[in-house]
Amino acid sequence: MKLQQITGLLLAISLLYGCRPATDNSSPDPSAATPPPTAKTPPTVTRQHRFQRIALPPEIQSTSSTPAGNNSTQPPKHDSSRWLFPRIMAGGCGIADLNQDHLPDLVLIGLTATELPEHATSLLQIRQQQPDGSFQDVSQTAQLAFTGIPGGIAIGDFDNDGLSDLCLTGFSDCRLYRNLGNFHFADVTAATPLRTGRWSTSAAFLDFDRDGHLDLFVTNYVDYDPTHHCQDAAGRRDFCSPSVFPRTTDRLFRNTGTAPWFEDVSATSGITRRRGAGLGVAAADCNDDGWIDIFVANDGHPNFLWINQQNGTFEEEAVLRGVAADAAGQSQGSMGVAVADLDGNLLPDLVVTNLDGESNSVCLNQAGSFQELSSAWQMDSSSWPFTGFGTALADLNHDGYTDFVAVHGRVRRQTASLKAPTAETFWDGYREQQLLLLGHNDHFEKPDGVDEFSSLVAVARGLASGDVDNDGDIDLLITCLDQPSVLLKNEMSSGHWLSIQPQLATAGQRAATGATVTITTNGQSRTAFLIGGGSYQSTCIQNLHFGLGKLQQVDQITIRWPDGMEEVFPGCPADQRLSLLQGTGSPAAK
Repeated sequence: MKLQQITGLLLAISLLYGCRPATDNSSPDPSAATPPPTAKTPPTVTRQHRFQRIALPPEIQSTSSTPAGNNSTQPPKHDSSRWLFPRIMAGGCGIADLNQDHLPDLVLIGLTATELPEHATSLLQIRQQQPDGSFQDVSQTAQLAFTGIPGGIAIGDFDNDGLSDLCLTGFSDCRLYRNLGNFHFADVTAATPLRTGRWSTSAAFLDFDRDGHLDLFVTNYVDYDPTHHCQDAAGRRDFCSPSVFPRTTDRLFRNTGTAPWFEDVSATSGITRRRGAGLGVAAADCNDDGWIDIFVANDGHPNFLWINQQNGTFEEEAVLRGVAADAAGQSQGSMGVAVADLDGNLLPDLVVTNLDGESNSVCLNQAGSFQELSSAWQMDSSSWPFTGFGTALADLNHDGYTDFVAVHGRVRRQTASLKAPTAETFWDGYREQQLLLLGHNDHFEKPDGVDEFSSLVAVARGLASGDVDNDGDIDLLITCLDQPSVLLKNEMSSGHWLSIQPQLATAGQRAATGATVTITTNGQSRTAFLIGGGSYQSTCIQNLHFGLGKLQQVDQITIRWPDGMEEVFPGCPADQRLSLLQGTGSPAAK
């Protein structure tokens, strides 16, 4: 959103500061807006049954760790730790089958939902899905721990044994857990270089050197000083913002294939040449050369696009390729990122969630360079009032077009009152509605009515998507600061579908992170990408989902594997889940 398009003095202040020093914010709040007086009764908003809430076990504090700023797991008697900056940024989630029973499980990382931030304690929970669709808390078995304030989760099988492992990120810590089976995990961090003491945010498993082992990229936010206090424009205490603190560098860890598994190649790869305030990351082949690149969403600073040089090094080319800033060249407060082929040219496009007063970015890939088309895709008018964090691109209603979802929650207070917030009202100035946009041929648009997702008013952070209940459509998992996590079952799909998981035969049959899958029907092709990372501090399920509309048959499936080889598999009827193993198809014609 350009500055000249935005009116109002306070809104101009919010644009100048972005996710920067805390200020008052007067952006419209759809959840709190009062309609002007009118002689007519306003029309009733129709509620649509697009999603259904699924009950989850209660969130309880971790018994093995406590957030920084608290001396015990008991709520403190004062608010000295209330305004710790990492508290307003915490919260991620993941969907993965952790015990190989074909029932997706849930991972929740962050802080427990409380009325006041200083009362929150570490949230490190795993919920195992039961055969009846309910969830059991198996956190005691998992025994996850964290020093500091937990932030997010990355999930990937780094030891190639077929079991998904965990990387936990957050303020002052970063931990690696090896999956031993049956929800038992071993903390192997001490033998690795991961624990740097920095504020880590999102992470992504990827195979950047194509050796068959998953490497790990970790974004770092800022060099935060907890003793630095920040205020809003009215002089009230509020959470700080990244411009107050020095930027820092991200980290890249190469998987050696044997214990202790990872070595730090951040400097030799070139990653440490640039400093930013990283919040989101997505690892995908952006220039279509068969090698995985890395996009980093930076908060208040230019984004990064690290292009793989195929020799263990990367070059940062975000400016050259059109994804460093918005169309006017302005850096934005970028948080989350999603990847999909929106325009049908079989290349990965990017959608980035940004701060309120800034449109989310829709960046279409045109032969390795990107064009920002947020306005043309009608993203700007829909998204500029919101502060976007977790996000996903998926065909939710199976009409053949990619839809967009994002979760929101402010990072600075919005209220017209100068009164100090109480335990009952603290989060009111930070809550926002969520955003669902339906995809069409060349734009997004808001659906009619409201539903369980769009009417959720919360301080939301993490968003993971995937077919949790195995009914063939994409469900949503959301973490919040002001209320317990929300699991939404998709009730809006009506067309046919196909779900594909490409697997590596020589790596414990793990998901082939980095693979590109193209389906062909009636001479037309559609592509999906099994990326590393994505969303915000969260991990989506490792299956590629295609909405097929009225199509009942796929003619051919082509997979480009992470090592660059291509393979063709026969078509199949719609409405099924496929696991395709590398080497069991036919070599693609050259």
